Amino acid sequence: MFYIANVSPRSTGKTTNSAWMGHALHERGRRVIGYDADDSRQFSRWHDAGSYPFVVQQAATAAFHMNVPRMTPAGFEDGIGVVDVGHLEDHKAVGSSVLRLADLAIVNLPPSMNDVERMEELPLREFIEDLAPLRADSKPPATWVLLCKAPNGISEIGQVRDYLEDEGYNVFTTVVPAIVKYMRTHEGSEIQAKGSAFDELVTEMEQRGLLP
Repeated sequence: MFYIANVSPRSTGKTTNSAWMGHALHERGRRVIGYDADDSRQFSRWHDAGSYPFVVQQAATAAFHMNVPRMTPAGFEDGIGVVDVGHLEDHKAVGSSVLRLADLAIVNLPPSMNDVERMEELPLREFIEDLAPLRADSKPPATWVLLCKAPNGISEIGQVRDYLEDEGYNVFTTVVPAIVKYMRTHEGSEIQAKGSAFDELVTEMEQRGLLP
């Protein structure tokens, strides 16, 4: 199983992004399992009230790295697990456990310098890198920033991207805009990812060799 951890210091639309990402991957023919590693259980509620083509398992536990591999159904060894992680400022134990197992960490970040400062105050880079000795390969997971909840026409996107890249972060070209289609995702929402920013994101991840 290949695990993608959607993380952030605080609430930034990770559940929305996890739901749409899972659908986009499924629509590309990938075998997907969603993991709800947030005590709010929002991802699980959305799944239970809707018609998701993949399961979402509750996994908000500091033993994620030990329990989840044992929960993987037979035949899903080549699948992709999309993990909605509770914001790291208040859920460090669960986040640490998820990142011990993750193959790819996606930092969900609105394109504002205020949110960049919040990320640095955690501090996010050290949070991820300090887990390396606890991982099987003794290396931190591949980490990429996804700029999301981006208002149309905001001039700060370029500034934030340039700053992050100057600081050594990998930043996706794909930007998830703050539009009604994503912002109104909720329990019972029907999601069709084809043609969405998340369809574009999966294409970018494939082209960059970030997916198995």
